[in-house]
Amino acid sequence: MSLNRTTVAKRYARALFELLSEKDQLETGYTELQELRRVFQDNPQLGTVLSDASLQATDRQKLVSQLAESASPYIQNLIQMVYDYGRMDTMVAIIDQFQVLYDELHHTVYAKVTTAVDLSADQKDKIAAAYAQRVGAQKVILDSQVDPTIIGGVVVQSAGMILDGSLKTKINKLRRQLLS
Repeated sequence: MSLNRTTVAKRYARALFELLSEKDQLETGYTELQELRRVFQDNPQLGTVLSDASLQATDRQKLVSQLAESASPYIQNLIQMVYDYGRMDTMVAIIDQFQVLYDELHHTVYAKVTTAVDLSADQKDKIAAAYAQRVGAQKVILDSQVDPTIIGGVVVQSAGMILDGSLKTKINKLRRQLLS
């Protein structure tokens, strides 16, 4: 029975997360995984190349060794094990799942903020602080975008929740009330 990509990624991530936590290596492991993710994102075909037989096994092993050479022993083991099981194309998914566990531990939330105009750094900080307090997070990382059609106000989206304080929505609500 073949496991799907998400299940595989969750299992590897959970095992690595627990190991690094136990060995008090979580922060350094997290940093290394972020660097490894960048390598795979900068070279989108790398996972596929390392997972299929289009490249000689010795050449694939050389690439894997280069990936692992500056990593800590635990990350080296992860890289080698994922390679040995032919799952290098799931490496970014594994790191993404590790990120989810890390963020849960550190109470970090990601949110998309939409406004009619660009926000200053101070405004972003205030929105992040208010949203963190509202959802019980220690840290909120904002992805800010501008949409002039909302007229004014702020729309915050995170983890399936939408807080819509836009003027466009308020005007539409008022319109519906007047028409009923």
